[in-house]
Amino acid sequence: MKTLKQLCTPRQSVFDRSRRDVVLDLTDLIDGESHIDPHEFFEENYFTDGMKRLLREAFRRFERQSAQGVFVLSQAMGGGKTHNMIALGLLAKYPELRCTVMDDIYKVSGALEKVRVVAFTGRESDAPFGIWGAIAEQLGKKEAFKDYYSPLAAPGQTAWINLLKGEPLLILLDELPPYLENARSRPIGNSDLSRVTTTALSNLLVAVGQDELANVCVVISDLKATYEGGSAQINRALEDLRSEVGRSALTLEPVGMNTDEIYHILRKRLFETLPDDEEILQVARTYAQAVRDAKQMDITSASPEKFTQLLQESYPFHFAIRDLYARFRENPGFQQTRGFIRLMRVVVSRLFDPQEGKADTLALLHAHDLDLNDRDTLAEITQINPTLDNAISHDIASHGQAIAEIMDANLGGTDAQDVCKLLLVSSLANVPNAVVGLSISEMVSYLCVPGRDVSKLPKDVIGTLATKAWYVHANREGKLYFRNVQNLVAKLKTTAEAYNRESSLKELRTFLDTIFSPAFKDCYQEVLALPAVDEISIKPERVTLVIAEPYLGSGFHPDLRKFYDDLDYKNRILFLSGARDTLETLLETAAELKAITYILDEIEAEKVAENDPQRTAAVDMRDKITLRLLSAARETFTTLVFPHGDQLMSADFLMQFTDNHYNGEKQIRDTLRAKQKFTEDIASDIFQKKCEQRLFTQKVMPWSEIKKRAAMNTIWQ
Repeated sequence: MKTLKQLCTPRQSVFDRSRRDVVLDLTDLIDGESHIDPHEFFEENYFTDGMKRLLREAFRRFERQSAQGVFVLSQAMGGGKTHNMIALGLLAKYPELRCTVMDDIYKVSGALEKVRVVAFTGRESDAPFGIWGAIAEQLGKKEAFKDYYSPLAAPGQTAWINLLKGEPLLILLDELPPYLENARSRPIGNSDLSRVTTTALSNLLVAVGQDELANVCVVISDLKATYEGGSAQINRALEDLRSEVGRSALTLEPVGMNTDEIYHILRKRLFETLPDDEEILQVARTYAQAVRDAKQMDITSASPEKFTQLLQESYPFHFAIRDLYARFRENPGFQQTRGFIRLMRVVVSRLFDPQEGKADTLALLHAHDLDLNDRDTLAEITQINPTLDNAISHDIASHGQAIAEIMDANLGGTDAQDVCKLLLVSSLANVPNAVVGLSISEMVSYLCVPGRDVSKLPKDVIGTLATKAWYVHANREGKLYFRNVQNLVAKLKTTAEAYNRESSLKELRTFLDTIFSPAFKDCYQEVLALPAVDEISIKPERVTLVIAEPYLGSGFHPDLRKFYDDLDYKNRILFLSGARDTLETLLETAAELKAITYILDEIEAEKVAENDPQRTAAVDMRDKITLRLLSAARETFTTLVFPHGDQLMSADFLMQFTDNHYNGEKQIRDTLRAKQKFTEDIASDIFQKKCEQRLFTQKVMPWSEIKKRAAMNTIWQ
C-alpha cells in the first residue's frame, strides 16, 4: 500500500503560513485584480452544487433569460457565502475566464461582455451615505442620489430603476446583519438608520423585479445565527419582496454540509495532484481488511464493505473526519467551511513537513492526526472549543507530560494519544444537545490502520485511560467523551492526596482488620493491624494475630523478636509480615479506597439514581481499588511467623482471593493446620494424650494453671 507522500502532492500554498488566515472580502473584488488573482482563485476553487446553480441562474439573468433576480446565500458564518459572491463577481468582471471556468456549468453567450459589479459589505459600518450612496458611487452616479444623503433617506423604487438600468449589473450585498445592527444606534428623525436601510433594501428588491432591471442580479448573504436582530431586518425586507412582488428570492446553500462536497473542497484547496481511482481502491481495501480483522476479534461492528466505499469517496481523508466535523460545525463563532479548511491546512502542512516525515508512513489523513504540541494546531482546536484546554494539557498532549503521552512512553507506539485525540475531535461541539463521544467499537474502527494491533485497544489502552485521564467521561450509552469538568478519576486523586499518612494508615488498618477479622475464633481471637510495638498487649486467654510492617532486613524484625523473647505468653501470638518495600503502595491505595468511599457517600447523600453513569462508575472504581488493595496486600504480607518449640517458625503465606472477596481467617487456619500448629481434632485419644504430655505437669492441676501452660508452652497447638 502506497503512502500519502507517494500518491499526493500538496499545494505550495499549504505551507505558506501567511495564506492560512487570508479571508477574502468583497472590497478585494471591487478594488481590482491587484487584490484577487482570478486565475489563482479558480485554480484552488471547487464548484459546489450551490455555486453552480448561483452561476447558472445569475448569468441567465444577465442575458435576460430568467425572471429570478434576487438570491440569498444562507449558511452559518464561514460557510462559503463570500467565496461564492467573489466567484460570481470575478466571472462577471472578466469575460475571458468564462469559457474555461464555466464550460460545464453554463454556456455564456459571446454577446455578453463585462458585467458591471458593485458590492457592499456590512463591515463598512461607517459608510457616510448609506448602502445606496455606496452603490451609486461605485456606478459613477453618486450625484444621482444626492437628494437621499442629507438627511439620509431611502430611495424609492423609481429612483433605484433610474440608477441601475442599462448594462447587465451584479449587486453583491454581504454581511448586512452587523451593518443593520449597528445602524439601529443612528437616529434619523423619528426613526433610525436601520429602518431607513430596510426600506431602501426593500425598494431595491422590488425594483429588481421590474422589466427595466431584468438584467440586474442582487445576491445577498444572510448570517442566520450570528446577528439575530440584523437577520430579522433582512427577513422583513425579503418578506416585503414576497408580498409586494408575489415571488420569493431564491435561497441557496453555498456548501452542502451533509454531502461529500467538503471533501472535494479540501482536495481542491490542499492538493495539487491525487492518485487515480485504482490506487485509491487499493488503499481503501487495505483499510477494509484491517477492519475485517478487528471484526473477527469481536472488538468492532463496523462493516468492511462500507469502509471500502466510504474511503473511496473521502480519500485522501478518512471519512470519520467529515462525520466528526459535522458535530462541531455549529459551534458559536466557528467559521464552518473556512475554519475547517484552515485547520486542515495546518494538519496537512505538519504531515508533509520533511522534518516530521509522517506522510511517509500514513496512507490517509485521519481525524486523530493532530499534533497538539504544535502551537498552530492547538490554536485551531482551542478556537473551535476553548473550554477543553485543560483536558488537552493534562490528558492528551503536554510535551511528554500528559497522561496519554506517559502511557505511550511505557507501552510504546501512539495508541493512547490517538485514542485521546479521536475522542477530543468527537467532543468539540459546545451547542445544546450536541452529539459527543464515541463507543469503544467506533473508536476501534476509526483506529483500524493497516499494521496496527487493535486487539489491545479496548482493555489495555481505552480501559486504562478511563482510570487515569482526568477529563474523560461516559454517558448513559457508554460513549466516552471529553468535558471541561474533572471526572471521578481526578476527584479521586485530589481527594486521596488530601489525606495525610496517618489517615491512610488508619484506613489500611481498618481494611486489614476487616479481611482478617475472625469469625470462628478457634485459631485466633484478636487482630492488631500495623501496631507500634508498645501497643501490643497479649492476654493468656486470647490468641492475637499481629499484622506487622514489612521488614527489609534479614530475618524477623528485631523489635518484634525482642518483644517475643520478653513475652511470657509466647503461645498466644503469631505474626503476618513480609520483606518487600510495598507499604507505601498499600498506603496510597488505602487513601484511594477512603476517597472513593467518601465520593460514594456524597453520591448517596445527593440521592443520585442507581443507574446514573457517575454512580455506576464510582461503584466500579471502588471494586477495582479494593482489588488493587488486595493485590498489594498479597505482595506485602507473604510470611506467617508462629511459635514452635523454643523458636519462631515461618511459613509462606500466599493470599488467595476470588474477585474482591478474601477470608483471611480461613487461610491462617489452613496454613497453621498444614504446619500442625492448629487442629480441630479435640475428641480423639491422640488429642487427650497431647494434653497430658504437654499441659499437665502433675496428676492434679487447677484449670487456671492448665490455661496458663497452654498460653506459655509453644509445643502446644
